[in-house]
Amino acid sequence: MRRMAVLATGIALATAATGCGAGGASDAAGGTKDSSGAVTLDWEMWAGSEDEKAQLDHLAQLVSKQDPKIRIKLRTAPFNDYFTKLQTEFAAGKQACIVSLQSLRLGAYADLMEPLTAEQGFAPAALKALQLDGRQLALPYDLASMLVYYNKDAFAKAGIAEPKAGWTIADFEKAAKTLTAGGKAGFGMSLSDLHTLSMLLTYNGAEPVTDDLKLQMDGKPMVDALTWYAGLAEGTGASVPAGSSEGGWGETQFLNGNAMMAVDGSWNVGSTLKDAKFKVGLAPLPAGPAGSKTYIADSGFGVAKSCPYKEQALKAVSVLTGVEAQTYLAEVGRGFPSRTEQQAVYERFLVKQDQTNAEAVRQAMAAIRDGLAGGVPLFTTKNWDTVNKLMAQYLIQTYTGAQSPKDALATIQQQGARGQ
Repeated sequence: MRRMAVLATGIALATAATGCGAGGASDAAGGTKDSSGAVTLDWEMWAGSEDEKAQLDHLAQLVSKQDPKIRIKLRTAPFNDYFTKLQTEFAAGKQACIVSLQSLRLGAYADLMEPLTAEQGFAPAALKALQLDGRQLALPYDLASMLVYYNKDAFAKAGIAEPKAGWTIADFEKAAKTLTAGGKAGFGMSLSDLHTLSMLLTYNGAEPVTDDLKLQMDGKPMVDALTWYAGLAEGTGASVPAGSSEGGWGETQFLNGNAMMAVDGSWNVGSTLKDAKFKVGLAPLPAGPAGSKTYIADSGFGVAKSCPYKEQALKAVSVLTGVEAQTYLAEVGRGFPSRTEQQAVYERFLVKQDQTNAEAVRQAMAAIRDGLAGGVPLFTTKNWDTVNKLMAQYLIQTYTGAQSPKDALATIQQQGARGQ
């Protein structure tokens, strides 16, 4: 049976405390107990803004609301720094009791996490993405697939049909080429793993990792798929990232109106519909020979094996991923919920956010569900952060024509395989 290791992340530490009360500073094990028997649990999570921290703080308060004897001390860091910090903390024995994990990076922490019992109400794909060797290592709070975001105004002006379920690679290429005009690109390319690898997957089924989680970046399917993707820069005039650090290039160029299409995750539906100065459409990834394919990913919360208060931590995780918590996150538009009943709440939030975008919201939800129905988890190596950096470093050379896809992938394979 295929092993599961999958997904939606040093630091100037931004700490928000919830109900810390008695007990003082947390010890190295990630939790403390005061003389009254109340337990304070450290919770490690990423956050990119004060609004996100406030949302997490609200979830933490839900735990204490359900059990006043459990208090949560929230520790946050930016997503791009989070996993570096997490590795450092585990190595130093200073990890939190409650650990937030992304499915793409699950493999690196599998031996450090307490196996959990899957609860009812979650979408099966959300649970599957946070499993390894049959062990549920975290409970999910969101679920994501990759979509094509497109500029409806640009399609209308060019007189070409909008993307929809069943559109093909050939349709995509034709649209990208037609829309490249007047200094604008028909498509914005990416260096990010989910974005780029999902396009390679839908093109010919290329996968970067074997069934037993070994890197296979230099295989023929990957070479053929990257040769096609890199060729979009010349063949369709697709916009190439300005540098290897521009991981979010495609989606940024799209939002700025400089690229008429881009691949991005379903987690950005709400913000893109809100911030774009043009009408936004969403569609599944274009279909290759096996149909439209996308990688799916999610994030969730688990309990460190080292936690001295596992019973309380398990209860806290159940609340943090429970119905009330997911309803709240859906109502504030945090992301597509992992619990199926709360997904309609998220859709209502998007419509309420801007009544003029109701049609786009329905289109987006249909595209998300289409992607999830045919999506597969992205299997990764334990050193995926290293592989991801190598991808950014060498793939951009293939986009600019400085190196062949075959040679770039061979280098990624050679260097990435050392630490897997």
